[in-house]
Amino acid sequence: MFKIDVDSTEAHRFMTDLERQHMPFARVLAATRMAQRVRGGMLKVMRARLDRPTSTTMNSLFIRPATKAKPEARVWFKDQWTTGIPADRYLQQAVHGGLRRHKRFEEALIAAGIMRRGQYAVPASDMLNAYGNAPRGLITKVLSGLGAAEQRRGYQANATNSRRSRSKGNAQRYFAAEIDGTQGIWERRSTAWGDAVRPVFVFTSGAPGYRVEFPFFKIAENMVKAHYGNELRDALDHAVRTAR
Repeated sequence: MFKIDVDSTEAHRFMTDLERQHMPFARVLAATRMAQRVRGGMLKVMRARLDRPTSTTMNSLFIRPATKAKPEARVWFKDQWTTGIPADRYLQQAVHGGLRRHKRFEEALIAAGIMRRGQYAVPASDMLNAYGNAPRGLITKVLSGLGAAEQRRGYQANATNSRRSRSKGNAQRYFAAEIDGTQGIWERRSTAWGDAVRPVFVFTSGAPGYRVEFPFFKIAENMVKAHYGNELRDALDHAVRTAR
């Protein structure tokens, strides 16, 4: 999380009494405006450097404005969504680089004994959507078919022998196995040439590594160094002009 608190120590030496009186408000305004500037700059970097970012990803960057009680604005990624993986978790690799942690989907496979702790599930290339990700609907079907779906509030999403569940066919369609030396999750398919299988997720040993896509903190620090002086000056001028 990047924090912005405009330091007014040096500025106090040259201020009039009137300016000193309005400095607390000016600090809050300057910090908030600076956070807005940082967010705008980060969005441009995210569009340029992230691979096909989703609207959810682009909307994940939020601002916590500064207040009089806490004159510190913050810029960071949302730490939770209604569903899915929190943005501040899956964007860590883009900001810091390094090895990827297990996704919730992989944790479910491990808990069900389908995948070993040291393995990772990499989607087959023809399973990716326009954003380069495995669709959430596909993941739900796979977990259901393999009996690894999570149970929440008494609702079990795993495939059963009920007529409704059988009509979906997930239990018959998806299975985990090693085929021709490749471990993973496979899909049974019927084609014009007969029955066939294709990989949906391939299990790999070792965590996938990521390079830094954009140095969030370095960019934010450079923006603050370049603009905070003007922001503080403008905020103080605004405070004095609008004083009652």
